[in-house]
Amino acid sequence: MPESAYMTVRGPADLLATVPYLMGYHPRDCVVVVFVTENGRVKCVFSTDRQKPAPTIVQNSIATAISADTTAAFIIGYGPMTDRDPLIQIADRLHHAVSVQACLLVNNDRYYCLNQGCPCTPAGGAILDVSGSVMAAEMTLQGRVALPSRQDVEALAAADTEAQARTAALIAGLPSPPADPVGVVHSCMACAETAERLSDDQVALLAVALTTVDGRTAAWEATTGTAWQGALWLDLTRRVPEQYVATPANLLAWTSWRRGEPALARTALDTAATAMPGNTLSNLIGVLLNSPINPDTLPWPLPEDFDPRHLIP
Repeated sequence: MPESAYMTVRGPADLLATVPYLMGYHPRDCVVVVFVTENGRVKCVFSTDRQKPAPTIVQNSIATAISADTTAAFIIGYGPMTDRDPLIQIADRLHHAVSVQACLLVNNDRYYCLNQGCPCTPAGGAILDVSGSVMAAEMTLQGRVALPSRQDVEALAAADTEAQARTAALIAGLPSPPADPVGVVHSCMACAETAERLSDDQVALLAVALTTVDGRTAAWEATTGTAWQGALWLDLTRRVPEQYVATPANLLAWTSWRRGEPALARTALDTAATAMPGNTLSNLIGVLLNSPINPDTLPWPLPEDFDPRHLIP
């Protein structure tokens, strides 16, 4: 549920142009609920498979609205025209708990307003052209990305098997643990900050350094939401062997969440949790991803007595 302190909803066309950038990809075959403040500012986004039962979608939407402390929403269905009646049912049920400002259906290159008697779209729908939208341009300037599909997000973070093999061969010749894991982390991050891609030797050193508590802590505390950090941890996630990927993937999830890239954050978190089930950092980041907290308001570094359970409503 990405927070957005920047975009204000001014109408259906602007909203539909913004949603892919809030999600990180162009949605398909799903129901998206966008929660907004009283002045139209986007608060968070909830998405789910369009084939889930309407009561489940409504229940999860209400839970999201409560956790985000918002009372207004837009419902958008991405699917066939036969979804019209189910979407109206969802909107009617949700409206008892949250003020549904509009219910829209996107089908191919057209969108339809399903609000009874609303003239904002003609009977045959309105043309959807997000590529030429001013909102899309503004989101791009903010550094937001909208990939063609969720599968493209997953492919972005997919392993580079050839690079993994090179890294594994170099790691085999390194001492474990390294003599100065914190120094390795700081030097590699300083190199990445100059937009220079790490060499294979640096990737191997950093992978080993991140297996230590001190190395992980140094990287975690130094990682915020800058573009170069996202590029660093994405590159490392793709190039290290699976047994070393949990920490880089966690850090990628963390910086992606802070940058407002929820799809990439969740993809990276899945990678980390699969490589090392139940690890503490994945659990913490998972809590943050599922909370309505604004990354900009999160104290950083986190206080020593910080309990992530406080973020759960």
